[in-house]
Amino acid sequence: NMEAPTKKYFKIGEVAEILGVNASTLRFWEKNFPQIQPMKNKKGDRIYQLKDIEILKEIYYLTHNKGMRLANASKKISKNPDKTDDKLKLIQELRHFKEKLIQLKEQLE
Repeated sequence: NMEAPTKKYFKIGEVAEILGVNASTLRFWEKNFPQIQPMKNKKGDRIYQLKDIEILKEIYYLTHNKGMRLANASKKISKNPDKTDDKLKLIQELRHFKEKLIQLKEQLE
């Protein structure tokens, strides 16, 4: 399930579940992609934010769906760090718009 959840912070196990990969894959990607820098809590657990998950989704897409090698995927993502933000904003705006339409539809019925 690749839907972005509504909470703001996620543990590595939750992120692994969202993406359908295991935690060791996420740690491996973190080493290979400087764009991924999860915060760590006092215990040293990784804490991911939605922006981290968006980058991880993109890595997943490029490596699994496009069959791209990690090195190439890393170059592709690091060149456009702002593009991910724009894409995320657009997705959020579209979701918001969809919710508005659903509300309007319910009001009309």
